[in-house]
Parts: sequence; C-alpha cells; structure tokens
Amino acid sequence: MRIAFLGDGSLGHVRRWAGYFQDQGHDVLLISFEDVNGCPFPARRIRKLLPTNLAGYTAALGAVKKELESFGPDIVNAIYVGGYGFIGAQSGYRPLVVSAIGSDMLVDYPSSFVHRLQIEYALKRAALVTTDAESLSDAVVHAGVEPSRIVEIYFGIDPSVFNREKLTGRGDGPLRIVSTRNLYPVYRIDTLLAAYAGLSGKVDARLIICGDGPERAALEKRAKELGIGDSVTFAGRIDPAGIAAELKQADIYISTSRSDSTSVSLLEAMACGAVPIVTDLAANREWLRDGVSGLLFRTDDAAALTEAILHLSEDPVLAESMRDECAATVAERGLWLPNMERAAKEFARLVEREAAQR
Repeated sequence: MRIAFLGDGSLGHVRRWAGYFQDQGHDVLLISFEDVNGCPFPARRIRKLLPTNLAGYTAALGAVKKELESFGPDIVNAIYVGGYGFIGAQSGYRPLVVSAIGSDMLVDYPSSFVHRLQIEYALKRAALVTTDAESLSDAVVHAGVEPSRIVEIYFGIDPSVFNREKLTGRGDGPLRIVSTRNLYPVYRIDTLLAAYAGLSGKVDARLIICGDGPERAALEKRAKELGIGDSVTFAGRIDPAGIAAELKQADIYISTSRSDSTSVSLLEAMACGAVPIVTDLAANREWLRDGVSGLLFRTDDAAALTEAILHLSEDPVLAESMRDECAATVAERGLWLPNMERAAKEFARLVEREAAQR
C-alpha cells in the first residue's frame, strides 16, 4: 500500500504509527505542519501561511494536495480528528481514515463551536475512525459516527522493552514513586507534588518525574516551596529504555491527569510492575479494577492520592497481586504489534473496497 499520513511529525506516537507501516514494507509519506527532523521515513513539512492552526492549515490546503498528488496514495490517514482530519477531509482523497487520540474528542470537541464543525466534517467523510479507548469511541458515536465505522486500535507497548525482567531496587530502601507524564497543565503534576508532600513523616519515599514541558520551572519551584525539593528528581525527557529502567525500579506509578484516552504511559507502567495509582477517568477504568489491579482517586484530590500511596506502601502482598493482574491485562490486549496488525488489515480492506468500486 501507499499510505499518506497527516499528523504532527514532532510527536513520538505519530512517528511510531507511520513507522510501523514503513517497517512492514509499505510506501509511506508523512505530511506535517510541525517538525519532521529525524523521521526514519519520508516526511514533508509544510509551513503554515497564517498564525492560527485552523487558518494556517486551511490556507496550506493547496500545498497538502500537491504533496498528495505527487505521492499518489492508496489511502490517507489523518492522525488527530481536528486540524489534520479536517484537512484530510478537504483534500478529497479517499479512502480517508481519521485517528482520534484523546484530546481531539474529549477536550477540543466540547470546547467550541468551531472545533465541533471541523471535527464533525472530518468524521462524516472518513471511511474509518480509529480510537484507542471505549470512552473515545463513545465520544465519536456521540458526534454522529455509526459504530460500524469505528475500530479500537490501542497504541500499545513493546514487550521487549517494557517488561518485568531484570527488576532492580524494588523493595530496597525508600518507596520509589514515578510519574512519566509530561509537564503540561492537563497532567496536573502540581497535585502529585502536593500529595507527595503529604507523605512527609509518614513514609520514606523518593519521587522521580520523567518528562518535560512548559511547567517545569514552576513545578521545580513549587517542590522547593513544599519542602520536598531534596527528594524529588525532575529527570526530564528520557528515551523508552530509560523510562522502562525507571519503572522497573519503581514501587508505584502515578498519573494525575485530568483527561486521557488509553494512556501508553499507564500500559508501560503496568507491564514493568510499577503499581498504578491514577485518576478515576473512564479510560483508566477500562484497564484497571480499583483495588484489584491498581487504585483510582478523584481528579485534583491530593489528600486522596496521599492516602492511596500510604495504603499501598503498607500492604506489599496486595501490591504484588496488583502487579500480576496488570501484567496479564497488558499481555492480553495492550501489546503494540497485535494492535497494529489489526490496523493494517483494516487499511488493506478499505483499499481493496475502494479499488473494487472504481
């Protein structure tokens, strides 16, 4: 197949998705308005002619269509329903697949009339919509898409990297707590810092925050104000092997995010044996049974998070049973390759159907 992808080339999950098809021998082209430096497959960056995303993308439609015409795709996949999905729909190339990744449907769609218009336009013209969570599929149905045009494809994890082999440090020394979410407002790392401060004098612990973003300086300052600066490490952005190493050493993984579809960070932690304590979101409930495979707490409730950490720290038998449950869940439906094989079959089916209709 010749597959044209429209998406943010600076994002790891976009490169990973397109890279799978390249690795499988398909002809791939990524068209992006963002940075594509270092992409391991053909990629073109198109400069926006106007400052805002919607105006900039629309004004560059001619350049996008020119790239598509030159490449001659059998199928177009827009990754993110708003923006890229809108441009993909406007391009006129068929069949079109739009891939919802979370904030497009859960945050953008309900936020404004303009977002709803472009998202509904893209969804209406898509032959297939991929989602990575049941809650995301529900949002797509609510926006007017028939369930028959939706398929759930999880981004999944690579078990050769994220696994419970070569565990080091767990159970020795201070309680190790890890977050691997980036430092953006939606992830509410300030709640994590407040909860961790609440452990003072109750349990010996260390907090490692792997990730980066615009809030880093403010969060480092906040940690010092809370008196926890000496036991909190801001590790910055690290590669998958480094993330896996941190998770294998960790006792507990925490996500304080306000919004999520299926979180790859959560699946990575589950595979590596870091017991998850995460916000009580619909997508998290798809993967965790509260009290069985992890603990859920109310969004922005630092006190509840502190109590959950203390509860786990005092019950190592429960923690170990949760690790076993998490590993089994990820192995059953959270692996990268089986999910992408499903995506490839769906793409091939659409291409064959399109060819038969010509």
